[in-house]
Amino acid sequence: MNRSVGWIVWLVSSYIWAADARNGALVLEQQGCQQCHAVRGQGLEHETPVIARDLGERLAPTYGPHTLASALWNHAPAMWAEFSARGITPPAATESEWRDLFAYFYSLQFFEPPAEVGRGKQVLESKHCTSCHSLSRAATGRGPSVVDWAQMDDPVTLVYQLWNHASSMKNAFARNKIEWKTLTGRDLVDLTAYVQSIQNVVPNRQFSLPGPESGKPLFDANCGLCHRDSLSLAMNLRNKTWMDIGAGIWNHSQKMPAVRMVASDDMRKILAYVWQLQYDGPPGNRVLGQKAFIEKGCMECHRSPFKDGKHITAFSIVAAAWGPARYAHHQMLERGLPWPNLSPADVSNLVAFLNSRDPAR
Repeated sequence: MNRSVGWIVWLVSSYIWAADARNGALVLEQQGCQQCHAVRGQGLEHETPVIARDLGERLAPTYGPHTLASALWNHAPAMWAEFSARGITPPAATESEWRDLFAYFYSLQFFEPPAEVGRGKQVLESKHCTSCHSLSRAATGRGPSVVDWAQMDDPVTLVYQLWNHASSMKNAFARNKIEWKTLTGRDLVDLTAYVQSIQNVVPNRQFSLPGPESGKPLFDANCGLCHRDSLSLAMNLRNKTWMDIGAGIWNHSQKMPAVRMVASDDMRKILAYVWQLQYDGPPGNRVLGQKAFIEKGCMECHRSPFKDGKHITAFSIVAAAWGPARYAHHQMLERGLPWPNLSPADVSNLVAFLNSRDPAR
């Protein structure tokens, strides 16, 4: 019962981020990044390089575009020196390739580590779920046995079932003076693996997220009245796996006066939409972006930042930093100008500012 179960996740990221995470994995290899960086212990030809940090690590706050753009921009001068010293050709990825690469990094956080069936059983017992749900077909009378639960195709099915049973479970907890039991994303993954094992269900090892745009109207109708402004999930979600978000839905349901029922497919769409909200992060501020543009010394070289009317993204900033800016850096050194460090907020705000006069918008 202690075996592990892994899900092979194919993200249809052309719907999620207008990017292709699978192509991002190819870009990583083609651009030679794995000569120095491993991804979860694997470099080129399956060897683990020891030159630089593993790109598969979960970096705080998250692998979102503004965070990665900040890190890559700030790291660029040191990387150019390292490339020159080692005789390595610098990456020459396009804006769209950087977009795919960022989506790939983010997709690595899709799930927790491989599910542990034995731990799933421990979660049921430690959370006292077995007080109402027996592990055999002999029901206790309070709730259906775990064997008779709805078939668990994947962890999202469990999130959906928990949400739709939250109201009745709150009432049962109140009657029996039971405290609400919170769960983690890892708990949901392990619980799903355990339920699948006793139901003799073969895990769904290949599935995709629906397009997040399909989840927006559902989110707005069911969650948007509360989750807006300072409570917006785009403002508050950081470094969460998909099932961390699912667990948050369950944990939050105890505080809600009423829980609206949703269909299984709708729950999946809502999760996909929230997952992208975290990836996108909070929107930038045009005024702060203008301030950063001035204070970071951008005007020394870019006195007319709006003249070409090009739409700017975090990906185009990185493409510029690792492309034309290599030559601009030499000119800055000759003029005694420092390379400006950009925080994730700076990147987000600069994008907002530089697009504020974009005639295409």
